[in-house]
Amino acid sequence: MSLLENKTQRFHSLRVPLANRWSYCKYTIGSKLRNWIGGIWLILFVCSAISLVLDILDLVSGSIWYRVGYVTTFLLSCLLKLVDTAKSYDDHFTHQEAIENFYKDVAPPDKDWEALDLDMGGGKTERVFRCKNIDRWLRGTDKIGLERDRAAEKGLKDFIRQHERWQEVFAPFLRDMHRNAIYSGKQFYNEKKYGISAELKLGRPVQIHKTCYFDSYLTNISPGHRLLRNRDDAVLVELPSRKGAGWCPYEAVIENGKKIYRLKSLGRYTMANEPGVTTLCIREDLQSIFLWTQNRLALSSTGRLVASGSGSANWEDCKDCFDNPDGLREAVINGMKRELWEESVGKRSLSDEDFYARLDTRITGYFRWLTKAGKSEFVGVSRLHDNGKKSIAEYLEAEASEVLDGEDDEKNIPAQNMWVLREELDKRLNKIKIKAGTAHTGFGAGEHTYSVSCSMAMLALQEVCQAHCEKHCKKCQKESCDHVPFKVLFEE
Repeated sequence: MSLLENKTQRFHSLRVPLANRWSYCKYTIGSKLRNWIGGIWLILFVCSAISLVLDILDLVSGSIWYRVGYVTTFLLSCLLKLVDTAKSYDDHFTHQEAIENFYKDVAPPDKDWEALDLDMGGGKTERVFRCKNIDRWLRGTDKIGLERDRAAEKGLKDFIRQHERWQEVFAPFLRDMHRNAIYSGKQFYNEKKYGISAELKLGRPVQIHKTCYFDSYLTNISPGHRLLRNRDDAVLVELPSRKGAGWCPYEAVIENGKKIYRLKSLGRYTMANEPGVTTLCIREDLQSIFLWTQNRLALSSTGRLVASGSGSANWEDCKDCFDNPDGLREAVINGMKRELWEESVGKRSLSDEDFYARLDTRITGYFRWLTKAGKSEFVGVSRLHDNGKKSIAEYLEAEASEVLDGEDDEKNIPAQNMWVLREELDKRLNKIKIKAGTAHTGFGAGEHTYSVSCSMAMLALQEVCQAHCEKHCKKCQKESCDHVPFKVLFEE
C-alpha cells in the first residue's frame, strides 16, 4: 500500500511518539505538582521561559539584572531537576515480569459462572469466566439501561492518585511502560474510556463510570506483575502491593473445609474495568467471516489471529446513551462498529458514517478475562452489506498500525449456510476450548492461535447458531442447508 494512499499512516511514525509523550505528561502533571521538588521545578522553569520570551519580544526593559534573574531561575530549575533525577536514577531503568502462579486456579465468582481455559499454544492457557444467564439476557429483547456511577469515578481517581501509592506503585509501572513504548515504537497513549462499575444483574440497568486507558493499564493490566531494576534485578514494586491494601481481583474463601480462591464480583475491588468490544463480521460478497493478525507492536494478542473488529470501549461510544432505555446495547454496539471500521478500512476510503450504514451488529456474549484482573469483555457478530455501486471489497484493508492482512485460509471462516459455519467454528473451537483444569494440547508447532476475545466470539457465535438450528430445523440438511447466516442471524 502506498504511504500517500493510506491516510492513517502518512504521519504515523511521527504521531505515535508525540501522542505517547503528550498523554504521559498530561496524565502525570498533577502528581508531579504534588511532589514539592517537581512543583518548584515547574514554577521556576515556566517563569524563566516566560521571561526569556518577553525579553526576546522586547516587552520588558531588558536590563542586565533582569536577564541575570531569569538565567539564574533557569539554572536553579535545572539544578533541581538534576537532584531529583540523580536521587532515583537507577530506579528509572526497569523491566517487568509476571508473578508466577498469581492467577493460578482462581475459581469463578459463584455457581452461575463457568471457567474455561483457552489454549494459546506453546503450553500456555488463558482462563476466562462466563455466565450463560447473562449471555441469554444480552441476546434477548429485554431492554438494558445504562446509569453513570460518579461515586465509582471518584473512588477510582482517589485510589490511583493517593500520594504514597502513586509515587511508590503506580507511577513506576506507568513510567516503565511509557519508556518501553517510546523505544519500541508501540502505541501507548491515553484515551477516554468507560468502565463497568458493578456486576451485571439480570433486569437491572448497568452501572458505568468514566475512566481512561492509563487507569485501565494500572488497575487491570499491571496486576500480577512486578517491576525490577535493570542494574541488579532488584524488585522495586509488585502489584497488588501492600500500598494498595485491600486491592486484589480474587479472595480466599473456605468451602467444604477447603481453601480456594474466587474471582470477586465487579464493584468489590477498585479497577477501571473498561470493557473490550469484539465482533466477527460476515461479508455479503464472500459469505464468510474475515479475521486479521494482530501486529507485533500491539500490547495484547501479538501475532495471533484476531476478530474482524476488536478493541476497548471509548467514552464517545456511550456518552449519548444514558437516556436510551436500551443504552447498554447501543453503547456496546457503537464500540464494536467503531473498532470494525478503524481496523478494516485501513485507507479510510469509506467514511465511518457510510460504513455504518452498510453494517448491522448484535451482541452474542459476555465474559470476564482473569489475567486482566477479571476485566469485562463483550462479543458480537456483524454483517457488512455490499450495497452501492462499489463492492465492499474495494474498501476493506487492514489498518497497518494495528492489524495485518495476509493470504491464509484460517483468516476466513466460510459462512455460506448455517451448517458450514457451525462445522468451521467447531473445527477451530475443538482446538481452543477446554474445560478448566483439563490437560489439553490443541495447537501444534507453527499453527496459528486465536486471541482470547476472538476465541470467545467464535464460541458465542457457535451457541447462537446452535440455538437457531434447534428452533427452526427438525432435521439437519447439512450441505443442503438453506439457512444463510448473513440473513437469519439478524432477522430473529
